[in-house]
Amino acid sequence: MAIKKIENKKSALIKIKIALSLLFNIIWIIIGILILLFIFANFKQGAFKGLFSGAPQQQAPSAAQAPTETDLPGVGKVNIECVQNSLSQEAIQKLLTDGGTTNFTAEEKDKLAPCMVAKEEATPSESPSN
Repeated sequence: MAIKKIENKKSALIKIKIALSLLFNIIWIIIGILILLFIFANFKQGAFKGLFSGAPQQQAPSAAQAPTETDLPGVGKVNIECVQNSLSQEAIQKLLTDGGTTNFTAEEKDKLAPCMVAKEEATPSESPSN
């Protein structure tokens, strides 16, 4: 009798072990299928196009390029590259903080002159009407 009880307990444990291993395998099969579906969906959308292409893709030049000219208050429209090449950083900083060339030396004004595209027009100051 004791042997039959032990054998029944062993067979019950074996059945539980088989059921749990089956459940474990079914769960991982479902996870694997979901991962494959995720990869397939991203592949169809082109997420891996850059990964599998031989040559790196050239990006089209963006429409938002850095401007070549800008309008400085107190000066007018100037070519940015020309100003950077002809004036020192201190002179450029002085130009921006002062809002014009009033504190420039004659030499700095001469260096800035070729970079001007359009001079700023003097706007008449509005007088308050009484």
